[in-house]
Amino acid sequence: MTFIPRDDMELAKSAVCEEPEDLFGADAREVFARAASAYLLPRKLTVLEILHSADHQRDMMNAGTSAMQAVQKTASWQVRGMSVPVSERIRRLWDIADAAQKSTAARLEDLSPEPMTKETAASLLTQKVDEEDEAFEFRAYASMALGLRDKKEWQEKIAAVLDFAAAASGPVPQGCVDKLLAELLRTPEAMTATFGEFETAGDAIISLLGLVNETASPPDAPPKAPLGKPLFMALFKASMRETRQVLAAHIVRIVGGPDKMTRKMLADEIAFVVELREALTVDGELVGGDATQQALERRLSRSLSDQTIDMLMQGSKSVGERVMRALKLHKNIFGETAELYLEGYITDLMGQPNVETKLLPEGLSVRQQIKTLGSLHRAMQGSRVAERSRERMANQIEQAQTALLDSTRLLEKLNDGGGSVAERLGRVIELCREGAFIEGDNLDRARSAAQQLMKKPDFLESYLSGAEQKGERAARLKELQRKLAEAKIV
Repeated sequence: MTFIPRDDMELAKSAVCEEPEDLFGADAREVFARAASAYLLPRKLTVLEILHSADHQRDMMNAGTSAMQAVQKTASWQVRGMSVPVSERIRRLWDIADAAQKSTAARLEDLSPEPMTKETAASLLTQKVDEEDEAFEFRAYASMALGLRDKKEWQEKIAAVLDFAAAASGPVPQGCVDKLLAELLRTPEAMTATFGEFETAGDAIISLLGLVNETASPPDAPPKAPLGKPLFMALFKASMRETRQVLAAHIVRIVGGPDKMTRKMLADEIAFVVELREALTVDGELVGGDATQQALERRLSRSLSDQTIDMLMQGSKSVGERVMRALKLHKNIFGETAELYLEGYITDLMGQPNVETKLLPEGLSVRQQIKTLGSLHRAMQGSRVAERSRERMANQIEQAQTALLDSTRLLEKLNDGGGSVAERLGRVIELCREGAFIEGDNLDRARSAAQQLMKKPDFLESYLSGAEQKGERAARLKELQRKLAEAKIV
């Protein structure tokens, strides 16, 4: 589901009402909710309740300057950047509101709606034969507004609407419940009343995401959520598009908030943020768009600093291991600030004096040292570090491996050492197959050593030792051919 947050002015300009019926559109209702939030939120009221209740409208008009302030805010948002005087837009909005109030009062007097309850919901949410969708929706909302009139807390109002959702059948009735439920769930307080307190921000996002992308089912409801099961059931039963949009808005809010995603170590927190961007990409688009991307980047840039990098490197025993960790992180990280920080950190590590002697931890065998340098070189060459820096540092690693081969004479000892020729060749082949030797002179030296071993007079006899049958000897030779090809020796 695509959801892109909009600021007050952007939203208001998309909902410039000119007729009373325009007030009922999704964007217009959200503008109303934002402009009148100081009145609506303390009273736990939604715009749909106001629009379908003469009593609520009268109460708001009599509540000091609440209505005037809402109209002024809306008008200022809508005319900003235009040549239209704000006073003119205010007059027009008052005309529309006055006409809507009179129309609502007249319709309600003719309709005499019945308060909706859990017991009457199925009947009242059944569309009559030949009843137009608009007429049914007005009747349904008027009944729901009456049914919620005496409920003063978010939790009891949401619980009642979820009862209505359970009774609704068909796209039009379900759509009515969806719109009202979405309005009730817009505030953080209403979300807490529904879900309770999540242990972490990450838990909240993952739970909400399952509802937004329609992968969650009733058993996925958080067990401690006061209204989790009926909410998950409602969204499992119907599309509930507006409700899912509101839940997506809460995801964006939580991502942009200050709370940690996990209660784990810093490395796990960073990994969660990196993986979260992929999880929040639905049908190729990031939930929340640029707002989410920027919030995730801010989280990463806060996590990666001179104060935190030592925490990420805790337990590393060599410069090479720290470089490898940083390269792996740099490969998956996003955001210019985080990427540049890690690239600078890697460059500083490799810029130490005599760094070639510090790349490996103590206690490794020669073969392990060769393999470790080979792995580090591949990670460097496959990284997104700037090309010139990448090539320079890759050359440093290659020189360290060359120096190691020279000082230990590993390949020469394998060629001239003890043990069978087949065993010695096997060691070279396995190192080559594992990518231990760096492409270039070092790999060429290893290939040459392997080829020299195969030229020894007793090689074939050594390799086929113990294979008495012709078929067994042929199989061994075929296996050798396969390994040599994989090692790129022949």
